[in-house]
Amino acid sequence: MILLLLLAVFFLLTLFIAATPVETYIEFVRKDKKQDIRVKITVWYFFYKTFEIPVMSFDEESASIVFKEKSKASVGDAKEKDVKETPQEMKSQLEMLRLWLNHIQGLRPIAASFLKKIKMYEFTWKSEIGTGDAAWTGFLSGMLWSVKGGAQALAFSVFTRKCTPEMSIHANFQQKKLNTTFSCMFFMRLGHAIIAGIRVIKHMNGNVFKLWQQTKAEINSKEAS
Repeated sequence: MILLLLLAVFFLLTLFIAATPVETYIEFVRKDKKQDIRVKITVWYFFYKTFEIPVMSFDEESASIVFKEKSKASVGDAKEKDVKETPQEMKSQLEMLRLWLNHIQGLRPIAASFLKKIKMYEFTWKSEIGTGDAAWTGFLSGMLWSVKGGAQALAFSVFTRKCTPEMSIHANFQQKKLNTTFSCMFFMRLGHAIIAGIRVIKHMNGNVFKLWQQTKAEINSKEAS
């Protein structure tokens, strides 16, 4: 009887975790040389965590880019901290990601299957552009429309579309301007991410640590050469 009860509790807990809804809202705003990035992750429509990166500066002493990150949650106090990233660190992280993708053969169908289960409920991109020259402003506006169209097509081919995109470009022929607001919202079930993670580990035959060591060794050998 106790065993059946434990199995029932385990089944319900697994079902609860797998069905957990996760919403991710991303917003990027650039206005008059000031840019803000905000990411809000909501679980079960109530518990949330918000990350804001309103300021980016360059630290000459350490030759690194400093992000002033603010975070706020539904539970707890707001926090603020400086995150430093040197060009070398960013280069190493990108190199590690590239090597991982090269090592993990067959990852693309797993990633494509997982991303297709993510639903996109918002895609908004509004811009204002001006160079002070009418001809150049018109030319760049057309180029920007091409970029936006390509980004929209890529997003809707990767994710499941559940929204009508809102895009606009205001060509300012009198002033030099480059303002933009981009926002999107994604919805997924936690179970889909867990299944994708299990498939990746299974595909790698559990050799995650071995792959990590191999990747680090390759990066170190490239830096030494």
